[in-house]
Amino acid sequence: MTDCWYIPEVLADRRDENRLSPNVSGSYEVLGEAGIFYRHFDPKEVSDDIEGFIQPLLKKLNYHSYDVVNLSPANLGAEKFETLAEQHFTEHIHEDDEVRLILEGQGYFDVRDINDKWIRLLSKPGDCIVVPAGMYHRFTTDQSKYIKTLRIFKEAPRWIALNRSPEAEEKPARKEYLARLHAPAETAVGAANSRTIFSLRYPLKLDAELTVMAKQLLEQHSQQSHALMIYLTGSTDPTTGESWCPDCVLAKPQVAKRFAELQGKYGEEHAIFLQLPVERASYLGNPNFLYRTHPTLQLASVPTLLVLTPTKDAKEKGDVQWYDLLDVKVRTCDADKADVLNLE
Repeated sequence: MTDCWYIPEVLADRRDENRLSPNVSGSYEVLGEAGIFYRHFDPKEVSDDIEGFIQPLLKKLNYHSYDVVNLSPANLGAEKFETLAEQHFTEHIHEDDEVRLILEGQGYFDVRDINDKWIRLLSKPGDCIVVPAGMYHRFTTDQSKYIKTLRIFKEAPRWIALNRSPEAEEKPARKEYLARLHAPAETAVGAANSRTIFSLRYPLKLDAELTVMAKQLLEQHSQQSHALMIYLTGSTDPTTGESWCPDCVLAKPQVAKRFAELQGKYGEEHAIFLQLPVERASYLGNPNFLYRTHPTLQLASVPTLLVLTPTKDAKEKGDVQWYDLLDVKVRTCDADKADVLNLE
């Protein structure tokens, strides 16, 4: 996804950018919250070469079938192209995940965010997008009217477009998608419960939300020692069901073990866990990623585990940020060796 932005409900020409005025940008985090997963491949390496590229990719991702779609008037004829273009741009869902890798040309995926607003994703060669089953979306080429994409499937797909309707809302895939969308976030230590286990997805909102959380914790636990564990980990890759970060997959049980130790030391109600999922596309190759430059998080690599306790004078401090209220006692990329029992 080279870029993404919000668009209006009604479009004069679907093949134009159709940005709002002023422009409202989307983000990988907004897309991730809605269930979209994005990955970028080197455009020079992607192709429709079956033995050289497609079969190795299927094996790597544990997918089993594919097809290559070439959309252009030159390839299909003007009439058939326009007919297919109308079908693709009708809002719909599928009962299978839709995994598309752009090989040539470019176009727009439009997807609904969690508030049912349209986000437009500009997709160019090397962009790979996973649209989850049950999510409303649509597609159009840009004014060039040309795109070649590779679609891959875990099983033989039921590749039927279910246009938005009361009937589509009753499909199991749609109900399952909505259930996942509104379910508590899963973390390394269990589901978020807004009491002792939390998950914050948006880096730009981190300081504001964590400051509110820290002040509430200080008030609620004023008579009891407590600690906050922050775990930065790669977000889930839907093609594998695990974090996109292999080291994060290995670290997960160790993080759960360390948190259990923290609970044993402070009590289950006074050990707080916060998971910060890191979107692959936001993080990799981006030296200005907010968690990297944050004065307290100082993210060097994922996974990273921090344990913090209140500063000695936290109760007396006024209008300050969360990192003024908490001291970092542990910072490590190796959860297996973290000592969370000696924080003084």
